[in-house]
Amino acid sequence: MTRSIWSESLAAFSDSVAATRPAPAGVAAAAVAAELGIGLLIKTLAITGGHGELLDAARQERAQLRGAADDDIGAVMAYMQTRDAAALRQAIEAPLRAARAAVAGLELCAKASGAVKSSLTADLGAAQALLAGALRAILICIDANLQGREEQHPDAVAERRAIEDRARVYSR
Repeated sequence: MTRSIWSESLAAFSDSVAATRPAPAGVAAAAVAAELGIGLLIKTLAITGGHGELLDAARQERAQLRGAADDDIGAVMAYMQTRDAAALRQAIEAPLRAARAAVAGLELCAKASGAVKSSLTADLGAAQALLAGALRAILICIDANLQGREEQHPDAVAERRAIEDRARVYSR
């Protein structure tokens, strides 16, 4: 496995995204943005206090996003080398994991709405905006990975649609 992006500086990650290598690219960048959104959600819940279950759930989704970002980079690089069905499946699954965590983050933001201190509502709104934008970017990447392969991956197509439907509820 390659080194985790989470052990590098933000500047180094940004430089890697801007480089001509196939990865990191859209999914990893969006997963980082979503992870930052979850970080803001965690901040609002921790400062407000009294929302242990939401806080624990947010931390779990944050971990999922971190893993999905790293996994996506590895999956893209593996697919570029082998172009086989197993590598393609991983290149589809890693973004789906990121999308699942991002939409779960949106749901957690909705649950936290009205429960956080009024001085933190802007941070909660920013968390929701980061998650929504990141999710949209991840879905675009999933669509690209599935393009022309929908019949071979009907479960992924169905899950992608279900995630988008869940997210629509939280669109502003």
